[in-house]
Amino acid sequence: MKTQLTENQEKVLNLMKEKYPNGAFADEIAEGEGLVVASVRATLTSLATKGLLDKTKDIYEGKEKTKYIVK
Repeated sequence: MKTQLTENQEKVLNLMKEKYPNGAFADEIAEGEGLVVASVRATLTSLATKGLLDKTKDIYEGKEKTKYIVK
């Protein structure tokens, strides 16, 4: 059964696959794409909940943050 994704989820998932195949942080994607960090973070979290992304903790700009990686 194919998981239904919102337009936003599809956009962010495609960005992850095309530009960030080795993983990325919400802040990094938002800055690179001119998007709102909170919105990107929420979308990444929802994709992880659907089992489409893995999450890990890593350091980004000196702070521990969640890094998302395409499965």
